[in-house]
Amino acid sequence: MNSTFIRLWDVLEIMDSMDGHGKPIRFQLKYVTANRSTKEGGEIIELKDACKCSVRTKQGKEIFAERKNFPVNDKVSKDPQHWSNSTRNILLPNGQKRKLHIRLIIEFNNKKVCY
Repeated sequence: MNSTFIRLWDVLEIMDSMDGHGKPIRFQLKYVTANRSTKEGGEIIELKDACKCSVRTKQGKEIFAERKNFPVNDKVSKDPQHWSNSTRNILLPNGQKRKLHIRLIIEFNNKKVCY
């Protein structure tokens, strides 16, 4: 059986990218749930049509977090510290948002994630 792999860094690059209209790229992924405070998890969740969530600033502007700091004038109302926590917010087609830990992503666009 021939499996195709993708590096986590490449997954994050794709998640951060935009389409021709300036909207986040849509993707498929599978990840494992984990909750340290309740000591629950291990369920595999598959999201078939998701995209990275935008970030709203205090001024109400919608921007998309990239791998650089936000402009000084666009302060985020609450800093989720995604980089230090290794998390991302994902938007589902029904408008629901999910936070996931990037190290728990096991498949991205039908490719197994390696580190």
